Amino acid sequence: MRDKRAIIIKSPRLQKIRNGFRDVFYQAARLKRKKIYDEMDRISRDDSGKPMPIRLMAPDAKKRFRGLQEQENGITDMIDRSILKCVTCGKGHRDMVYNKAYDAWYCTECYGLEQVAAQRRAKARARDSDKAKSCEEKAIESHSKTFL
Repeated sequence: MRDKRAIIIKSPRLQKIRNGFRDVFYQAARLKRKKIYDEMDRISRDDSGKPMPIRLMAPDAKKRFRGLQEQENGITDMIDRSILKCVTCGKGHRDMVYNKAYDAWYCTECYGLEQVAAQRRAKARARDSDKAKSCEEKAIESHSKTFL
């Protein structure tokens, strides 16, 4: 996907359809996660129904439990980085902009705020260019470049 691709829909009818599709996909992902949670809950209980710590599970049950955790984390990451919701604010019924550097979608409002902050940091950086930079400052600078 191209960097900084914006998906903006002006028509209220099309926005309603877009939001409906996003809701359907989000609900499908939630249903899948619920099935995984139920299976993890079943595996993590002993014969009497009491919760059992992972360290006391049988090796095959522990392996299955860890596999389910990986699946759940994958679904969560997929939802968080998809066009279903903004990676910053979590809102899903907005127009979105893709940032290739982070492989994530931002709502236009959050993306605009990130751009303004990046421009301010760039101006400040230009003023203080001769000063030594800490690791944190380098990370912030790298983050800012993806929004300029």
